[in-house]
Amino acid sequence: MENSDMIRIYKTSEKLIDLHTHTNFSDGDMSPSELINHAIKNKISVIAITDHDTLNGAKSINRNDYLITKTGIKIIDGIELSAKVEKGTMHILGINIDINNEDLNKKMDILRDISVNSTLSVMEQIKRDYGIVFRYEDIKNLINSNHNLGRPDLAKLCIKYGYATSVQEAFDKYLIEAHKKTRKVGKGLPYQECINLIKNSGGIPVLAHPKSLELEDKEFLLLLKEMISCGLMGIEVYHSSHSKDEMEYYLEIAKKYNLLISGGSDFHGITVKPDIEIGTGKNHNLKIKKLSILDKIY
Repeated sequence: MENSDMIRIYKTSEKLIDLHTHTNFSDGDMSPSELINHAIKNKISVIAITDHDTLNGAKSINRNDYLITKTGIKIIDGIELSAKVEKGTMHILGINIDINNEDLNKKMDILRDISVNSTLSVMEQIKRDYGIVFRYEDIKNLINSNHNLGRPDLAKLCIKYGYATSVQEAFDKYLIEAHKKTRKVGKGLPYQECINLIKNSGGIPVLAHPKSLELEDKEFLLLLKEMISCGLMGIEVYHSSHSKDEMEYYLEIAKKYNLLISGGSDFHGITVKPDIEIGTGKNHNLKIKKLSILDKIY
């Protein structure tokens, strides 16, 4: 598609918001420029780049790119930090952060090393449990790569070596269980530290996809109140993994506790999450046109 055609489509079509996307600097398929172009093609007017535990994707964006300036797409710098929890998964989004904040950048260097150790621990676990072995050259390339490592990297190797046919199958057969066994040495910070890092860098801390905490309502509300007391400002109401009823529930929670409302697809690309499209989520379960968090930014 020619640039002029992309601009024409973008300007004349219905615009959407997506505040949760990933590039190949974490576990996404696309480079930052490819992701922005993909967003423009899919009628996104506001996008946040929220790579896992790294700022390098957001830093590499050329804000003077022809399509960015001509379409007027708004790009928000963000991050998705992993927090340590006993069960389930906790991620905290930092929306509208200062990607040049010194303390945040120092912490990202530390997290890079932690991600390597965590991934190697999972690799050793699947070797012990399932006899899965990768070539030294592949392991070396992973360690020396320019993105933060994670289980999707191991899933791709499982596919390469014939242990699985998809990322999801590799997770289901090997990586979820291996993660449970190694999570004590896994990556992640205390959620209090995640919140402080984000706020001290001028950003808005948002609890991502709260469903992934795997908590009963009472447990969830107790934890949420603790997080709010530590400075949590928002909750990701709209997410590809949430059902319509769950979105309504989290919307009620956001209103009850005066939390900013955020939302996004959690787009990665066709390798890691092939059933999720930017802007529209899973099976078109998203169509975000307004979010209160944006009122705080613009």
